[in-house]
Amino acid sequence: MGELGLNKIFGALLAVGLVVLGLKEVSSVVFGGGHHGHHEYESLNQWAEENFHGYRIDIAETGGSGPVIEEVYDLGALLAAADISRGERSFKAKCASCHTIDQGGSDGTGPNLYATLGAAKQSHDGFNYSGALSNTEGDWSWENMDAWIKNPGSYARGTSMAFAGVKRDDERASVLAYLASYSPDAPVQPEPLPEVAAEGDAEEAAGELDETDQTVIDGADPDAAEQAENAAIEAEAAADQAIEEAANAGTDAIADAAAAAEDAVTDAAPDAADTVEEAVEEATPEQ
Repeated sequence: MGELGLNKIFGALLAVGLVVLGLKEVSSVVFGGGHHGHHEYESLNQWAEENFHGYRIDIAETGGSGPVIEEVYDLGALLAAADISRGERSFKAKCASCHTIDQGGSDGTGPNLYATLGAAKQSHDGFNYSGALSNTEGDWSWENMDAWIKNPGSYARGTSMAFAGVKRDDERASVLAYLASYSPDAPVQPEPLPEVAAEGDAEEAAGELDETDQTVIDGADPDAAEQAENAAIEAEAAADQAIEEAANAGTDAIADAAAAAEDAVTDAAPDAADTVEEAVEEATPEQ
């Protein structure tokens, strides 16, 4: 065996020793003590604060991601907040290059849009439509016009209208309101959904509830309030105990691993020493 073989043996022994020392150090630094005498902390937050030099890590209890709230598109609410002047600006910036809107206006790349909202689709006399709208249902209701302006290519596949659409909901609602101002026979504007309309009522009810809060508190059962407070304290104590037990379990696991590694090194040391001795004897030339 040459010098390279000796280096490999000594390197292996050194690596095992460093692993044992490293496990002990991790156990001491992270958990504040070894397997037989770790420091007791009142909570995991206290452990984090003391071991990370004053930086407190607040560990909150969670009960899952919570319910997923599905967002509801409310065209009525958007139209109720629409701004016709903003719609006019958007129309002139994004639509006027292809459409006119005044009564009797000429056609451009697209048809004149006077009295369009509420009318049948492809009803403008004299304009050569592509025919894509014939594959869609209904007339130009608020909902259909909203979907069309949002994304013409998606609403009517194969349309020749090369327009990306108005993606912002509030801006699109303002454009709809502007179109309605030039549509004498426009249908009745959709109402906001009940959930949205109820928000104002809920706020009003909340204000009335604030005025009666003190009356309710004054008439509350003192024993019931005390029981509720005690239950909250007990719940917090149980949570801290669970966190502490988890931390202790981590301490024990690291300490046990360090002890096992140390025992393995102790058991392997005699054999390693014999191997080293034999290697030295083989490497030493006979006199």
